[in-house]
Amino acid sequence: MQAAPRTIFGDSHSFCLGTNRFRRERRGPVSEQTDRAVRVPFHEGAMTGVIKQVKVLYIIGWGRSGSTLLDNLLGGIDGFFSGGEIRNLWKEGLIERRVCGCGRPINECPVWSAVLDRVGTSSARNLDPREIIDLERSGARTRHTWSILRRTQSNDVTGQAAAYREVMREVYLATFAVTGATVLVDSSKVPAQAALLSSMSDLEPHYLHLVRDPRASAYSWQRQKARKDLDESEVMPRFGLIKNGLSWLEFNLGAEAIRRSAGVRSFTLLRYEDFMAEPRAAINHIARAIGESPGDLPISNDRTAHLTGNHTVSGNPSRFTTGTVEIRSDDEWRTKQATVDRLVTTSLVFPMLRRYGYQVRVN
Repeated sequence: MQAAPRTIFGDSHSFCLGTNRFRRERRGPVSEQTDRAVRVPFHEGAMTGVIKQVKVLYIIGWGRSGSTLLDNLLGGIDGFFSGGEIRNLWKEGLIERRVCGCGRPINECPVWSAVLDRVGTSSARNLDPREIIDLERSGARTRHTWSILRRTQSNDVTGQAAAYREVMREVYLATFAVTGATVLVDSSKVPAQAALLSSMSDLEPHYLHLVRDPRASAYSWQRQKARKDLDESEVMPRFGLIKNGLSWLEFNLGAEAIRRSAGVRSFTLLRYEDFMAEPRAAINHIARAIGESPGDLPISNDRTAHLTGNHTVSGNPSRFTTGTVEIRSDDEWRTKQATVDRLVTTSLVFPMLRRYGYQVRVN
């Protein structure tokens, strides 16, 4: 008898049929399952000579909105490479030695070790990971989004932002060279870094704005969840209501600023709730929105996903889930969230709730 598929909640995940529309382990032996990810043809491929212009699909949005599941599903399309939260390569990967989605430390992963070997002949290679982190903090935080967009339009990105942009450009190009992929998915979600992508030469930027009801994300951020990427006893950080509400506003306003900026080729709005309702249609739409013609999708029967091993740098612990799983929306917050928590969150984000089709009062 065939085993019933496991259930994966889109807790840590939306969709509109139409671009530019609203509403629309701990360390240890690597398992055979995750090791197979290294043997996927396009992971082993290597591009030679001059690298052609290639596509980066950058997911923007506040956390606990479904980016990890979405990233992994997109990585199941032939020619797509799921990179996870690539911005965390330096701190979580190299300094803290957390593991890749394949189960190995980043510097021992066959993909990321090869990427790091190729990165930079000037800017990145001569910088300590801590210096790269300092560049990010000084020039590519969410609050820098609007200044980066203004300077990009006048071709005047300088200082720490320009230096960090060059480092990440080299990482992206090296990843394409090592994997042979045609589309790289980066679920880092930070608007400022998405803004820098638009001025990186040799890369074709595409943006996916991922939104979830802020009351749901507030509830999710307060739950205890094991990280699974270093020590099994370690849990993911938890944020309070004020942090969640203000960050939800800031990240989504930053994403909208990118949508309005000149030169954006492709920008798709995706709601968690719509994604969970029709995951197969959503994945198909995203691929076609960036000019790709997906073949076999990693989702069958509309809701059953087939997750293989991956090489995600960082993300929600669900990135370690492989095999056949059922995709189902996590709506526990609707019945278990404290009334005061819901009222506080609603009051903080009230101006933008209806913009994304969310009701002020939740039944």
